[in-house]
Amino acid sequence: MNRRPFRCTRPRAALSSLLLSAALAGCGASAPVNYYTLQGPAAPGGAGAGAGASAPYLIDVQPVNVPTQADQPQLMVRTGDGSLSALYSERWSAPLGDELRGALSDALKRELGALDVQMVKPGPGAATWRVQTDVQRFELVSGRMAQLDVTWRVRPVNMKGTGLLCRSVVTETVADAGVPALIAAQQRAVAALGGAIATAIRGQAPAGSGAVQMYGCSALKD
Repeated sequence: MNRRPFRCTRPRAALSSLLLSAALAGCGASAPVNYYTLQGPAAPGGAGAGAGASAPYLIDVQPVNVPTQADQPQLMVRTGDGSLSALYSERWSAPLGDELRGALSDALKRELGALDVQMVKPGPGAATWRVQTDVQRFELVSGRMAQLDVTWRVRPVNMKGTGLLCRSVVTETVADAGVPALIAAQQRAVAALGGAIATAIRGQAPAGSGAVQMYGCSALKD
């Protein structure tokens, strides 16, 4: 008499159910993800150097180049021993280059009273200041500081003015522990960088002050 081999299906099904339950339990126990932006809160009443003013030109803030080490979805934070830690539960709300571009555009709009070309459709021959930014270092140092080391260019388009190539290092100290203090410091750093760039657009020599150190500027060739 032929006998079919006995197959134990129930224990296997029970094992699959147990593994699924464990996986779901693990997902439920994972830490919540927090998202951050470099665009700081709007000043009360639109206060700022350019508040109430309307510039006779537009600004064109180009995409920002960011070093690969910092250009990650999660925050990359340097600790006291110099090591770099990825905080997988602390993330940027957009790619870091986009965050920097948006925050810098906001700072320049406040400082100059100018609109970004991404907000309006400029007509042919519209007077524009083009801003290009290359980030050399983007540092978040736990409990100590936030720092931006940036090479930037401003160039007039369809208008008179002097284009400049400059390097700025902006350092904001962090007195409190925790990620929110680091983010607030980096928001201040971007705003301070925007102030230096705005000074150059106004036709003045950007000088180091406060958190901003200038490492030279040179005129761009036409």
